[in-house]
Amino acid sequence: MTAQPSLRHNLLHTLAGPTALLLLAAGAIAYGTAKTVVNRAYDQNLLNLAHGVATHVRPVPDGLALGLSSEAVVMLRTDTEDEIFFRVRDEQGRYLGGDADLPLLDEIDELSALPVPYQPLGEEAGTTAVRLPSTKPIFRDLLHHGQALRAVRLYRKLERKGVYVTVGETLDKRREAMDRLLLGFVSAGALLLLAAAVAARFGIPSGLAPLERLAGSLRKRSGSDLSPIDPATVPDEIGELVAALNVLFGRLREFSAQQREFLQDAAHQLRTPLAGLQMELELLESKPLDDEARSRLRQSVGRVTRLANQLLALARAEAGGRVVETSTPVAVDGLIDDMVEGWLRIADQRDIDLGIHRRPAVVAGDPTLLQELIANLMDNALKYTAPGGRVTLRCAGSENEVELSVTDDGPGIPEAVRERVFERFYRHPGVRASGSGLGLSIAREIVRSHGGSIVIETPADGRGTQIRVRLPRVNDAGR
Repeated sequence: MTAQPSLRHNLLHTLAGPTALLLLAAGAIAYGTAKTVVNRAYDQNLLNLAHGVATHVRPVPDGLALGLSSEAVVMLRTDTEDEIFFRVRDEQGRYLGGDADLPLLDEIDELSALPVPYQPLGEEAGTTAVRLPSTKPIFRDLLHHGQALRAVRLYRKLERKGVYVTVGETLDKRREAMDRLLLGFVSAGALLLLAAAVAARFGIPSGLAPLERLAGSLRKRSGSDLSPIDPATVPDEIGELVAALNVLFGRLREFSAQQREFLQDAAHQLRTPLAGLQMELELLESKPLDDEARSRLRQSVGRVTRLANQLLALARAEAGGRVVETSTPVAVDGLIDDMVEGWLRIADQRDIDLGIHRRPAVVAGDPTLLQELIANLMDNALKYTAPGGRVTLRCAGSENEVELSVTDDGPGIPEAVRERVFERFYRHPGVRASGSGLGLSIAREIVRSHGGSIVIETPADGRGTQIRVRLPRVNDAGR
């Protein structure tokens, strides 16, 4: 059988995957957020440069002009890491200054400022209006001389004349900032993984310590110590486990007590016939046995043999799992036929009217135990029925089950003690017939081991006892 992984391994395996996924997801979200923040900061700086250039545009008689000195241009382009490019033009596309070959940022948006004729409802035909471009800055990524740039285009209106200012810069600062952030995120993730590993290394053993203490406490117990575990000494998470163990310990205590009682009762039942045997053997040493002594000796040997056989049958019936594993189709009517002769002899000796009504029926089980079941029921009925009485055995099968019933007109069993008579060695007060008190206990265990039921009823005429047994049926084709 494959060994199951330890609870520690299961916890590590369960926590490792989600922890790694959460760290990756958190890192991705944090990286994306940081990238957005960095880009916005540098975009704002780029926009400030565009506004600064726009402030140097002045109206002139023939349009607009850029009044940006060479010193101002040097200051504009001064940057420790990136190259700065700019271009200024008016609405008609005339170049006013800067880098003339800087690509147009957005051709569609720039052309949208040109005059467009339209005729609104209620206006005279031929009226011309100008659709003004948005003053909202537009940011784009573009290529200039093989270099990737981040650029902004700003539109300003000066005395009814529009001007476009485009400023772009290379991405070195942005990349360096993102590299530093990425290094920080990776370092933070590594530290978090290290912290998780340390927590798993020391936290999981600490969390499992109560289980280990419980296991150590149970290992130190003797085989007879079935006292319950105090739930207050364990965490709530394993409280259900402790409760289940306490229930199991309770059942074991009850079973152990029953076993002790069984052994005591068995020893008591064996003591009487063994004492008789010992006495007869002592008499045999002094004088030969007469017929009466031989009869008593045979009875004592028979009682011991019968009791030993019953104890063995009871032990075998209680091992119900093995009965199910080794079950075979058994013809109940055939078992009855094998024992009829012995019952007839007893019935003739006691002047009992014995009736046998049986039909073919097959059950799955152990033939020896099923024979012991029928024998016990019939022995009880013949033993407790007074001379001149009547005992009837019926066996019939329906579609799903086989029913056995043994009816007698003896003294009957009071309803108040009908459950107790199934207990081992129980004998109802006032019963005169001899016996060990194991017959019905054995019968119940055999019935249970075969998945059936057994009940004690009062016959239809109100006299005596009827014991009814139902067992699962096997199709007769299996015989």
